[in-house]
Amino acid sequence: MKTILIVDDDAAVRTMMRIVLHSNGFEVLEAENGSMALTLATERKPDLIISDVMMDNVNGFMLYELLQKEKQTKRIPFILVTGEAQKFGAWDSEKNVGYFQKPVSMHDLIEGVKKRLGITGSLEDVNRRKPFKKPR
Repeated sequence: MKTILIVDDDAAVRTMMRIVLHSNGFEVLEAENGSMALTLATERKPDLIISDVMMDNVNGFMLYELLQKEKQTKRIPFILVTGEAQKFGAWDSEKNVGYFQKPVSMHDLIEGVKKRLGITGSLEDVNRRKPFKKPR
């Protein structure tokens, strides 16, 4: 099962995303700010991070930059979700980051998550796959 870290200072947004992602077969971790996310990302190494941009202490852009500096977290795919994306020029920045403008439809979010994780087909099929075992 793929693990996704949601980072947002709005508990309602985290809850909504958690419900949708979990119902689509993902394990979900939550952080209410960038500092908590740094710790969780380092300790748990999620398969993907979805982060709000506008947060106190460590914002989404800073979080991405800090994670890129660490060998163990620099390959984690990243999606930034914000109501301020165009204002900050997000659409023209880092190519390795996905962006969604708030409010984002949960259908679009799931499709973006699948794209960033390289998932094709249904998530049920992906989660049912078992590792290949060598015949005896």
